[in-house]
Amino acid sequence: MEMAQALRGAPLRFVASTWPLRAAAYVLTGVVSGLLALAWVPVALVAGAYVLMPLLTSPLAAAERRRVALLGLPALPDPHRVPDRAGLAAWLRARHTDAATWRELAYLVLHGSVLLAVNVVTLLLGSAPALVYLSGVANLTTSQPGGPASATPATRADAADGQVFALVGGAALAVLGTVVLLSYATALAALAHGALARLLLSPGDEARVRSLTSSRARLIDAFESERRRIERDLHDGAQQRLLRLGMTLVTAQLELDHDPKAARPLLAQAADEARAALSELRELVHRIHPRVLTDLGLRAAVADLAAGLAVPVTVAMDVPERLPAPVESTAYFVVAEALTNAARHAAATEITVTGSATADTLTIVVGDNGKGGADPARGTGLTGLADRVDALAGTITLTSPPGGPTILRLELPCSA
Repeated sequence: MEMAQALRGAPLRFVASTWPLRAAAYVLTGVVSGLLALAWVPVALVAGAYVLMPLLTSPLAAAERRRVALLGLPALPDPHRVPDRAGLAAWLRARHTDAATWRELAYLVLHGSVLLAVNVVTLLLGSAPALVYLSGVANLTTSQPGGPASATPATRADAADGQVFALVGGAALAVLGTVVLLSYATALAALAHGALARLLLSPGDEARVRSLTSSRARLIDAFESERRRIERDLHDGAQQRLLRLGMTLVTAQLELDHDPKAARPLLAQAADEARAALSELRELVHRIHPRVLTDLGLRAAVADLAAGLAVPVTVAMDVPERLPAPVESTAYFVVAEALTNAARHAAATEITVTGSATADTLTIVVGDNGKGGADPARGTGLTGLADRVDALAGTITLTSPPGGPTILRLELPCSA
């Protein structure tokens, strides 16, 4: 769940959750990194003599892309294109001609000025009840420490008791007010800051075009490979069974004219071959597009996948009965691949599948307690699926440190 969803879904319970702590952490680390940006960006521009500026500011921008994880979002992907050649000169040339570099610089300038001021003001505003209380306590202790000279000891004791009660009650109200005000103030500031970070530090339209072009080429290759696989399966499986079925029926037809009793075993054999051919065709069609997905939708299809796995799978899919067909199909095959990888390669003993859908986004998270270390580049089958996800303007994120756990997060626009 994201911080924005938690704040919109249950604003009153937001204060009692862990999100205010994450919002405060985002704002506090934003102050630290903002001060660093304020000091470092001018140094990078001067010391780098403009040429080395991308090299000196890149680590700070990369840290900012990872920092949005405090908001419940996946780390922002690197928006820069890969240089055509190896070497520092080629890298610098690619960075200087990449629009993402200048968006990063714009963000760091804002982060070290406007956003830094916003974060500081947010912390001061959220701490206002505590600051007001402390200033009142300071005034109380410095004014008339001994009280009026004409006051009797009993009067002074009553006044002291009243002051203690006021101090304790005021402290409780100050703490409560600070917690509530700081929770909402830092949350709003963090969400605004995170939105600007996603706008300037995420891949832009040019990266989207490059990604779509690359994905389109890989999808064409994948479709061609899939076509050859289906052709091979039909030729080696169902086609051979249908050929044997035809030969058996021809033999039975010849036997019917001479010895009808001898034709009965052949007809029984033909019936078995027809059933086997039908079963193979159904299995082939299921691999192309499962019938349960067509008839009952994504929830039932994921439950069917989980039921057919040897590893215990906990499924919690809070999604509509039906979604657009491309969304259902893509989500189904991503979940199927993730479950297969968890069962076969990760040595997992427990798998969870959770899903939720808003008005415009379907989110599915598949996690397992396996050994981790999954890498799509080593042929986990997710690369081709990532192209399908990318074609629908979705995102797929895989987190799998050595030792586990492995978490795959899929986000698809429901309007795809």
